[in-house]
Amino acid sequence: MASDTTSSSTLGAGSASGSATSSTTAGTTAKRGDREELEAQIQKLREDVSGVAESLKSMAQNRSNSARTQATAMRDEYKAKGERYLQQAQEAADDLEDQISDRIRDEPIKSVLIAAAIGYLYARIFH
Repeated sequence: MASDTTSSSTLGAGSASGSATSSTTAGTTAKRGDREELEAQIQKLREDVSGVAESLKSMAQNRSNSARTQATAMRDEYKAKGERYLQQAQEAADDLEDQISDRIRDEPIKSVLIAAAIGYLYARIFH
């Protein structure tokens, strides 16, 4: 009988040991599955972040191109306006020059006296 008890306790220990081994194996397998799932989620997250980064880059590039186009249009517009104003100023200066030339031809003595008076005042002020 003593040997029966010994063999049954040995069997019991063996079956408990077998149960612990299968529990450890199941735990390791569960950990591997969790880890693989986590790595898959991390990879998907990286892909999502990469996609968002590409979208942001594309949006920034589009806005940059739009701003460049607007700036070029404004530059061309103001350049044309500046050229028109310059042309108008040149025409006004030419008209004034023609008027002064006509007056000097009409009244040369008066023009010389006015020029002398302006020269005298200039000399008194700045000398």
